[in-house]
Amino acid sequence: MLIKDKTNSSVGFIKVVSMAMKTTHRAVCCQCKKTKGTLICDECSKDFCPKHMIEHVDDLCEQLNKTDDQFNQFKLQIEEQLVKPETHELMKEIDNWERESIEKIQKMANDIRQELSSCLISFIDDLNAKFRHLTEQFIQCRTEENIINSNIQFFNEELNLLKNNLHKPPFFKILYKSRIFIKRIRLTKNSKLFLKVKS
Repeated sequence: MLIKDKTNSSVGFIKVVSMAMKTTHRAVCCQCKKTKGTLICDECSKDFCPKHMIEHVDDLCEQLNKTDDQFNQFKLQIEEQLVKPETHELMKEIDNWERESIEKIQKMANDIRQELSSCLISFIDDLNAKFRHLTEQFIQCRTEENIINSNIQFFNEELNLLKNNLHKPPFFKILYKSRIFIKRIRLTKNSKLFLKVKS
């Protein structure tokens, strides 16, 4: 704390600044224009009567107390950052970048899913029709007891082809472009890492 006692500020503080005040006989108070017993403040070079000098000192004390409060508030901010560095504004920037990047990825993934879903429905419907036709041929072959090695090989090959096409459709696939659509993020550090404090 810079100011331990903020009560009776004009009384306590006037002792500190009294040496900076000079009595003048012809000066006029800058507040009430009186000339009797005026004092000049060496800091601001203004003339004051005794009453307004006290008010001036009170004002200086108030300003000093406000500055003291700002020092204390900043001290608390530093202590908080030391304990919780994740609350720093730069951390929030990273959080925002992460959220925006995830949103972009999710949107692109959903768009591709919808497009793929439409293609798959049409493709699998056609594949199912071919499978039903092959099944009918297979049933007919068994019914007629036309079981020969070439027929068995044919059905196995056709069935495997349909299986492969189901898992790896020959007409469409997923491509990955190398172009970056998400901004890269990195930390740059200045060689002058510390503030110079005036001695």
